[in-house]
Amino acid sequence: MTVFHLSCAVSSDGYLDDTADTRAILSSPEDLDAVLALRAQMDMIVIGAETLRRDNPSLATRGRVHHDARKAGGRAVDPVKIVVTRTGDIPHDRAFFNTGTAETIVLTQTPTNVPGTLALFDGNPIDAVKELAQARGLSDILIEGGAQLLRHALPRARFLRLAVSPRHLGDAGHARLFEDFDRFMDRLFVAGTETLGDTTVFHIDLLLSRAKPLMEQALALSEHCPASNTAFAVGAIACTEDLAVLATGYSRETGPTDHAEEAMLSKLDQPPHTVICTLEPCLTRASKPTGCAQRLIDAGVERVIYGVAEDTTFTQQTGLSHLHAHGIELLHLSGYEDRFRAVNSPIY
Repeated sequence: MTVFHLSCAVSSDGYLDDTADTRAILSSPEDLDAVLALRAQMDMIVIGAETLRRDNPSLATRGRVHHDARKAGGRAVDPVKIVVTRTGDIPHDRAFFNTGTAETIVLTQTPTNVPGTLALFDGNPIDAVKELAQARGLSDILIEGGAQLLRHALPRARFLRLAVSPRHLGDAGHARLFEDFDRFMDRLFVAGTETLGDTTVFHIDLLLSRAKPLMEQALALSEHCPASNTAFAVGAIACTEDLAVLATGYSRETGPTDHAEEAMLSKLDQPPHTVICTLEPCLTRASKPTGCAQRLIDAGVERVIYGVAEDTTFTQQTGLSHLHAHGIELLHLSGYEDRFRAVNSPIY
């Protein structure tokens, strides 16, 4: 499985750099150390041509502790490195090419003579990066910029490590990642934050960020459930791996004792990869012999994103443990507990 990780540092007004001849330093020393540790966990690191020119990064693993950790984890000493350039016009004397032991790849749309491996692409470079990683059996890919490459990757990446500097670049700013910090962050699911020196780091789960509008949709579906004080009102949505909607359902939509997952599954003409549900799927139930957790397993579901874990109102069992035991990926999209309780006010 290929997992894209994004990492970048921005000014407080969203710029990745300024207009000076040298790169603006937006990370504290403590944050830079943390980035080195993150790089050491990756199988492949990707940068854009402008980052190669301005930063001259080697992307080789630094420090004995990181070398030892990679060896202990069965990884090569250095991650495979890719620079993306549409024109192929990049300097060949950069540390990227001359430091470390890993394969260096120039991913370009223009055939040219380069150090290392030449790879051509047409269209979205993220698709080409994924193909290169899969051909080499690599899983964790870190993309560090620049802005255009990050924007290409945002819809496909799983994680974003966003380091925010207190510096405000204003008119000197260049290559903005976002226009308004609060509006940008409001769309995202922040799994955690930390302060490293004067830098605030946001750890963002981009998959759960993309799932937020679908959870809102599932909650809106649950508001259509026929009233009951003996069963929860739940909404469920079946999706592809990329969260394209395949079918929806809500409790008692298709029958007086049907659960949301049942109603959803009855409308499908292909196996869903991901199911988003406002409440964790049930394990056992009084009205029918098969719980929804098992129904999802039988349907071939690979991932469940849920809003609320079931309490002991109606059962002591948990569908989450059953799903986990069958290898289903479980992700908790928190922050919807109050909305769920409001929809289910007749019970609570």
